[in-house]
Amino acid sequence: MSFRGHCLIWHAYQPSWFENLKGEELKQAIIEHITTVLKHYDGKIDAWDVVNEAIDDSSNGSQWKMRPSFLYQNVPDFIDLAFKTARSVSPSTKLFYNDYNAEGLFGKSEAVFSFVKDLKSRNIPIDGVGLQYHVSTNSYPDYNKINSLIGRYCALGIEVHITEMDVKVEGNESQQTKVYTDALRACLDNSCCKAFLVWGVGDD
Repeated sequence: MSFRGHCLIWHAYQPSWFENLKGEELKQAIIEHITTVLKHYDGKIDAWDVVNEAIDDSSNGSQWKMRPSFLYQNVPDFIDLAFKTARSVSPSTKLFYNDYNAEGLFGKSEAVFSFVKDLKSRNIPIDGVGLQYHVSTNSYPDYNKINSLIGRYCALGIEVHITEMDVKVEGNESQQTKVYTDALRACLDNSCCKAFLVWGVGDD
């Protein structure tokens, strides 16, 4: 059985002492944290979400914006640093960027794709992208859109994991089956889509 680790760096829910660090101190703390965690789980985790939810929700297309978190404000290149550190510590582990609103063909999802493409073009050691896929029966990408998006990542040489899929039922229970079916079929129809994870067990 394969295991995913989630996540090494995330702007939310950090200990207060970590958020109070600045500049070089914060940079060294990031390196030490990633190094410690990866060594602790060496040989047990096949893939890690290295950075989680770093793209701002207002991003649109190729003009992505970084979330103005304490990480970005103090270490603007923290994403590059995180991926490079993770690769140096654990060369055989697959390294992922994970985000929400990234599963269709619209503003933020286009921005996440452009961002990942940029990382790849600069030889930042990223292996895959996690598409969270929190949707509802009234708002979701259909098969064609998710299939096209995954296909673009395949062409880029990026592995895709659907990482946090849940479907909120909003008065249309029969539609839920179609939403899950479309997403799973799109994943199965693309050779680079290697994982499909459901987030929780509730429908709300």
